Amino acid sequence: MDHLAVANWMFQCVNSSEDSDQPDPPKPVPRPGSTDEAEDEEAGGQDVRSSGAETPEISPGQLVRFFG
Repeated sequence: MDHLAVANWMFQCVNSSEDSDQPDPPKPVPRPGSTDEAEDEEAGGQDVRSSGAETPEISPGQLVRFFG
């Protein structure tokens, strides 16, 4: 999903006129068990996966919300 959004954003940037404002880059789709940007900043910008922490448990409700 993220790659498709970036590809569409690049296509729009390349095919728009030079005088127009460039669109903002897309934000990644939030995933179950991932941290929010605010939590990431509080952690000093460290990636939770690289800190040696165990994989968080993902509830069935989180999966249903993610996949809609």
